[in-house]
Amino acid sequence: MQQLSQFIMLSDASVGYYLIDFLVILAFMAAVRLLANSMVGSSLKELLTEHDNFAVGITLAGAIIAVSILMMGVASGEAGDSYVDEFSLMALYGVGAILFMAITRKVFDRVVLTQVDLHQQMLKGNTSSAIVDAGNMIATAVIVRAAMSWVDGSTYLGMVVVVVIFVVSQLLMLAATVYRTQVFQSRHKESGRTLQGEIQGGNMAVAVRFAGHRLGVALAVTAASGVVIYAPDSLFWSITAWSLIAVAMFFAQTLFSIGLRQLLLPGVNIGQEVGIERNVAIGSIEAAIYIGAG
Repeated sequence: MQQLSQFIMLSDASVGYYLIDFLVILAFMAAVRLLANSMVGSSLKELLTEHDNFAVGITLAGAIIAVSILMMGVASGEAGDSYVDEFSLMALYGVGAILFMAITRKVFDRVVLTQVDLHQQMLKGNTSSAIVDAGNMIATAVIVRAAMSWVDGSTYLGMVVVVVIFVVSQLLMLAATVYRTQVFQSRHKESGRTLQGEIQGGNMAVAVRFAGHRLGVALAVTAASGVVIYAPDSLFWSITAWSLIAVAMFFAQTLFSIGLRQLLLPGVNIGQEVGIERNVAIGSIEAAIYIGAG
């Protein structure tokens, strides 16, 4: 038994830190319900059990996954100097995680997809809008989690850096949406179809592809955390380098996904299949290509 214990990096102090992390994560996961109630603006139980609103369920599932990803990022960081510091830092990052998800939904709804009322579409049961909403939250969480693992999580300064990275992530996601919008319009010049119009119209194939693209971009951007050195004494240059690498990864993911699409879907009229015929199979394959390229 003593020989086995030599390979286990666990002490009484670390058990205490893990217990604090577990309790704080449990509390904030319970707080997701409050976020869910604010998202739907009515009885969540009634929408899920009586009206069987699939769209609300998808959005709530996306929020749960996103917050879970963020809280895992918090727990995997450096421990605080004391139990009090650990609790306060975990609580701070937990509040930040909830706020990040609330803010990214508002930005996505009011700034990015200006022609689609995601909230109303969700309440109406539009699963396409729910899929892109959930995909956006998860994609943002993936980027912010990478930032949490990148910074020194045992200091309050790390939270400031995470906030800056969150802002950068929203700008990158906005750029990704502009790119997808332009690509969609170039494929449908004659019909006059728009990306946001298809999402509002319930085009599941477009929604799955759009969500997959955002996840792919997020995964590509996280590479910056493994390339750039976090230097607390040179934060400006660290954040600048992180942002530049993130943008470079975005372009690299775009080019790589174009090449993969040509290899995996040769001769397929993507615009026709996804935009007009609403072929979820093709949309899913494209989403997988974007995620794989990321």
